[in-house]
This record gives sequence, structure tokens and C-alpha cells, in this order.
Amino acid sequence: MRLLILFLALIVESLNVFSQENNEGLPRFKMLTKADGLLSDSILHILQLDDGRMVITTDSCINIIDGDSVRQFHVKPHSVYNIRNYTGHYHVYSDTNDNIWVKDNGTVWCINLKTGQYVSLDNYKITDLFVDSEHKLWMVNDTVVGHDIIYRSEWGQLQDLDTDSTDVFLFFSSSKVACYDIDSQKLKYTTEPYDTAEAKFYNQTSLVVKGKDKCFYQLRCGESRYIFLKFNPRKREWRTIFETNKGVFHTLCVPNDKLALITCPQGLWEINLDTGEMQLHSQVITTEGDTLHTGFNTVYCDDKGGIWLGTYNDGVLYADGLHAKKSYFIYYCTALLILLIISILFVFHQYALRQRKREHKLMERLREMTATASMLEKQTEDKQKSNIYKTDENGRTMKLDDEKNENSEFVMRAIEMVKLNMNTPGYSVERLAADLCMERTGLYKKLTAILDQTPTLFIRNIRLQHAAEMLKEGQLTISEIAEKAGFSSPSYFSKQFQETYGCKPSEYGK
Repeated sequence: MRLLILFLALIVESLNVFSQENNEGLPRFKMLTKADGLLSDSILHILQLDDGRMVITTDSCINIIDGDSVRQFHVKPHSVYNIRNYTGHYHVYSDTNDNIWVKDNGTVWCINLKTGQYVSLDNYKITDLFVDSEHKLWMVNDTVVGHDIIYRSEWGQLQDLDTDSTDVFLFFSSSKVACYDIDSQKLKYTTEPYDTAEAKFYNQTSLVVKGKDKCFYQLRCGESRYIFLKFNPRKREWRTIFETNKGVFHTLCVPNDKLALITCPQGLWEINLDTGEMQLHSQVITTEGDTLHTGFNTVYCDDKGGIWLGTYNDGVLYADGLHAKKSYFIYYCTALLILLIISILFVFHQYALRQRKREHKLMERLREMTATASMLEKQTEDKQKSNIYKTDENGRTMKLDDEKNENSEFVMRAIEMVKLNMNTPGYSVERLAADLCMERTGLYKKLTAILDQTPTLFIRNIRLQHAAEMLKEGQLTISEIAEKAGFSSPSYFSKQFQETYGCKPSEYGK
């Protein structure tokens, strides 16, 4: 009973916790601020390096977080270069050579994390650059990408670039996407998500993220309109997830093929990629229990599923996952499951103890019956030795051996009659007396004198003994055995059997 009460209490508590977390909308976040080593609490961009370190950029500074340590790299004026083709906003890349590239409003600067030195671009004639999702650096010189990819100027400004295993995709301000073969550098096809007339509404900025489903997700922004698109390169298909003329959108993150996250001044948008349903989280709760009403500059999901949010003035917020709130419920469910297993094991343990006690009682009863039978046998032998002769009720004098044989023959005939009629419904004492050519009272006197048993008990014991033999064989069910032993119902048979043998028929069979 105590275990049941505890079980119910844990269920109620887990539901309360789950309800509270759902009301909060987001998991509780750990805060990382200047007090933890950041140069500033105004966060511009977050990304993760291949070795697991986190890159957090603030104004004119790169913060590298490795465990509890923070290393900082400050921008130097002489390391900043102009790239006239880039008119977008703040963007950060990491390439395969441990370089961090920072682009912002027509400028770029780069630092190598191994050497701590700034990368010089004096010998490069570039007008823009990109790093794809495989961390490969692509430099752009006017309309030439890399070494041999040449695009048409009428397609507009090149705003984004990404690759898959065989192709490179160029995303232009006109909304056109050009696909080139990586090996041959030749144009394979072009595609557009909407009519050319609509391109002017979304031509200012573009942010492309390659999802784990190998599709490209693009957030395009215009002067007052925004559109969120999905492009499947295998099928060459576009889908509009949402479009709006309200709000401002910053960065995009696609942690899986069901979810997208977009930051904005009002908070964090959570978008269902299947339905397009959007939910705005305008506040977060810290691990200290404080509520923050804040906007977000950037969002990033690390390789362990953790979510990082960069705020305007409150530093970095980190949680194990956007839906880590469910983990608490999972923990409670796991605890409940363990408790349930323990409860089941406890019940089985108690059942096993009761079974052992029953078996012990049965063995004690059998030992008592064996001892009683041995005592009666000895008493009978002593009596036979002291009384060799006896006069019967007709006045005849006979040896006790002769009387014993006569009684044995009588009992055997009685047993045979009962066994022959084992399957006969309602076989009674009167029927047995008639089969033995006796009166009912004479049968009663003779059986009680020989066996100290009434005829009713005599018939029932023979039936139970026959049932016990069938139980040991284990070939029939309890109901079938009860019927073959001549009992009117299985329940009556079980009751009589337990009274006689001290255990249930099912237990006796085992």
C-alpha cells in the first residue's frame, strides 16, 4: 500500500513539473556573461568548431570557449579588408584550416586559431568570399567563383553559396539559384522559387542553411517582407514555409528536418517545417529562476543537441536542447518505471515466500500423515498378536487373519465399484451399497469399523486420490480432471482438494 501511494505521488509530481515546463515554453537556460570571461554581453554570432570548441563573437572580438576557459582575439584595423560585392550584415565562417572569417557590411577579417595570427589578403584580389557547409573556402572575384565558375551578372548579386557531394549552388538577389558541377565547373541548371516580379520584395539579404535532410533552407529578407523557403536539390523542388511583412528576422538554424529556429528582436521563433506552424518565445527562464524578456541576435545548435542563444545585452544562454523540458518528464517516467519494477519484484518475492510456506506446511502434513500411518500399522500388528481369534456378530469364531482378509476383500470391492463409476454423475452412497448388496446402514457400520470413514468420505477420498494422480501426470486441465474424478464443478473440486491435501490443485501439480 505504501508503494502504491508513493507511485501515485510521483505521477502527480511528474505531471506538475511537466505542466510547469510546458507553460514556460522553453527549457531553463544557463547564462554566460562578461563575468564568465566574455568581452561583452552583446552577442553577434555563435558557431562550433570541429573539435567541439564554441566560437562566440562580440563587437570587434572573437571569444573561443573551451570548457571553462575563454580565449579572446581582437580585431586589428590593419587586418580588415574591403570586399565591395558584400552588402549583407554580420556573418561568421570557419574553414578547414582553422581560420575564422568575419564579414560585415563590405568588410572582412580573418584570424588563424592555431597561430593566433591574422590572415593577410593583400595578395588576393577578391570582391567577396563564402565558406560552405563542408568548411571549404570559396573566393569570389566579380563574377568568378573559385577558379573557373563564371556566373552571369544579370542574375544579380551573389548572396550565398553552399555545396552537396557533387554540386555547388549559388544563390542570387534575383532569387535565382544556379547549380554547377563541382568537378567540371559547368552549369547544370538554374531554378527560382517564385516569379521574377516578386524577387524585388526579398532581394536585400539571404541566409542559407543546409539541413540534415540534404535540403537547403533559405531565409530571404526585403525592405519590409520576409520569406522562408525550402529547396530540395534532388527533386529540384521549392516550398514556401512562410512569408510575412511583419517583424525583423536575424539568423536561422535547422537542427533537424522537423524544426527550424529564427531569431528576432521579439525573441525566438520555433517553426514546424511540416506544417509551417510558428510559435514565438518572447521570454526565457534561467537556471536561477529569473525571467528574461529579451530579443536574440543569433541561435546555434551544437553537435550534442544543445541550443545556444546570443542576446543583445544579456550574454549567451545555453540549454541541453530546445525541448529539454521533456527530459525532466522522461526522468520522472524512468523513475516511475524503476519503482514499478521494484514493486513487481517485491510482489513476486512475497508470493514466493507464501508458496514456500505452503510447501513447508504440506511437507509437515505429509510427515504427520506418514507418522500416523506407521503408528496405526504398529498398533494393528500388536493387536493381531494379542488377539488371534475373534467371534463375529453371527457367533462364529474365526482367526483375525481371516477377518483381515475378508475386510480387505470388502474394501477392494468397494474401491473397485467407486472407480468403475468414477464418471457416473451422482454416484451416491445408496448406489454403492446396492452394488455391494448391502443396506445403507450396514455399509456405514462396516466402513466406519474397518477404515474409520463414512461412506461419503470414502467415495470422496477415492475420487481425490484419482484426481491427484491425474494432476501429477499434467496432461489435463483442472476442469477436465474435476469432471473425470466425478465432481460436480471445478470450484467444489478445488475446495475439497485443498481441505484434504493442504494446497490448491494447481500447486499440487507443480
